[in-house]
Amino acid sequence: MADHLKLRRRIDQHFGQADVPTILASLAAADDEWAAQTLAGLRKRSPLMLAVTLEQLRRARGMSLAEELRMERVMVHHSFHLHGRASETVEGIRALAVDKDHAPRWRHARSEDVSAAEVQAFFAPVWADGQHPLAGLG
Repeated sequence: MADHLKLRRRIDQHFGQADVPTILASLAAADDEWAAQTLAGLRKRSPLMLAVTLEQLRRARGMSLAEELRMERVMVHHSFHLHGRASETVEGIRALAVDKDHAPRWRHARSEDVSAAEVQAFFAPVWADGQHPLAGLG
């Protein structure tokens, strides 16, 4: 079987889990180098943004391209303007590009600590009906 098909099965096995903590547990339980490397990479990322990205991918499955682009524009807005809370995006930029300490201080140390409400906040409408900057997309 082609390598890409084997990899696709592993991706589906792990990333088809219900949530980020379960995905991470699935990768941790696997006994292969790909899973170990993937887990190590994910553990460096913001637990909150991992959960937001998973939600984005799942929502986008049933969207048109225009709907998905509008959703992403809302998410980008929230990534920088989350109602006075520290931004994970800004913290990532600080750690990698400004201070270059490569030690981001994420809001949550563990994916289990991320609440559904925090994730849903990234999808809350920003603009009134018809006022979205990409409203004219087909």
